[in-house]
Amino acid sequence: MSHILAQLHQGGAIDKHRLAQDFQVNVRTIERDLGERLYGIAERTVEGRWQLALAARATIPARYLGAYARLVGTEYLFPDSSVRYLLEQLEAQQPAQHALRVQSMPNEDLQGHGPQFAQLQRAIEQQYECCFTYKDKHRHVQPYRLIHKNGVWYVAAVEGLQLKNFSVALIQSLQPYEARHFTPDPQHHDYINRKDDVWFTASTIEVLLRVDSEIAHYFVRRAILPEQQHRKDEDGSLLVTTHVSHLSQLFPVVRYWLPHVRILQPLAWHQTLVQGLEQALARWDPGSQRALKTAPL
Repeated sequence: MSHILAQLHQGGAIDKHRLAQDFQVNVRTIERDLGERLYGIAERTVEGRWQLALAARATIPARYLGAYARLVGTEYLFPDSSVRYLLEQLEAQQPAQHALRVQSMPNEDLQGHGPQFAQLQRAIEQQYECCFTYKDKHRHVQPYRLIHKNGVWYVAAVEGLQLKNFSVALIQSLQPYEARHFTPDPQHHDYINRKDDVWFTASTIEVLLRVDSEIAHYFVRRAILPEQQHRKDEDGSLLVTTHVSHLSQLFPVVRYWLPHVRILQPLAWHQTLVQGLEQALARWDPGSQRALKTAPL
């Protein structure tokens, strides 16, 4: 019985004939165990196999843990991604004294947006067109994917002929058109799957950066920029290439790491960054503007 219950809780359908063979008993014995002794716990499928009844599914089957880790983007969070390792962490008896602590990223509060989120998910799954108000403008879109990035949920959707992203929290008056279906373009799905950000444009701009040796390891241990590639030079600094859709996608990262990061190409972007710093210093402290103009760029 323990063996049968364990199989049922793994989420798969089991075959009474296979069980009878495994335990070397009559099939009627297995039927009695499943139909009488496990009444309300096990139920027969339309194919004649047996599975855990919906009301008895109080736990997540172990085989789902890997799929869940991939869904929430934590597949490579630990050095060991096996189900065995994950179960060991979940079964820790004293969470307060657990050897591991994962600090979560701040996420936007979508309380009150649950029904709208479910509508968007259903529209994507059923391929319904939708309309809504976004930043005081009426939109008519074909939704493709809900994407979570840096603590914010976006919906990737086609408006007209262009793939765009919309912040779920800013969508108002959502109306799915269940009578209007669309056929998703496989190229859009491929594009979304390749992207590691939510900036959707037809083309990107290649940017070349110089990263000082003092902070090079931050860029080596994980990709900080989209499609990041790097080459380490003899002095320990990095030559980093990235492809971005807009300078607003790049500048926050560069400003964060100043003065250890410099834009080499496009040169015009470097000049724009410097001008912005000059304007900020002039606004905060007019005396600093004169000091900045005498410093080398």
